[in-house]
Amino acid sequence: MKVLVAVEDEQFLGELSSFMAAYPWPSESEFHILHVVMPVKIGSFMSVLPSPLLENITKERQKAGELIVDQVKNAIDSVQNSSKITVEVTEGLPKEEILDRAVKLKASLIVMGSHKRSVSDLMVGNVTQAVVSNAPCCVLVIPLPHKKANEKSGGKEPHKII
Repeated sequence: MKVLVAVEDEQFLGELSSFMAAYPWPSESEFHILHVVMPVKIGSFMSVLPSPLLENITKERQKAGELIVDQVKNAIDSVQNSSKITVEVTEGLPKEEILDRAVKLKASLIVMGSHKRSVSDLMVGNVTQAVVSNAPCCVLVIPLPHKKANEKSGGKEPHKII
């Protein structure tokens, strides 16, 4: 089984790492952990900054992404010692990069988080929605903990398979 783990930011580290470590993955599973750094947008205030400053910002975002994927890798590695794990930090539009990697890797499953929730808990974030709608494989969405939901469920939040 080839699993693409898309990690957006450090807000998901705890939930995603816990899920990845606790799930009973088949022993032959391969994991590719991906973090996408958003490019500086043309026309935004960032685009008028001097080039060396933009390079420093990009490098810092890249370093932060490397820390994120390494933490998820360590969580998986702690319970799946024999599994194949690769990490990648790339720059681009997250939904495009995630879908592109899923196709290139011939992924069986994409695991990712979602920030946004509606009152009915049926809505997911834009990136998650785009991936779920266009993925070449199954997508497992791990919601970011929501304070009210956590209080009602005793601190446990269900994982949603869409």
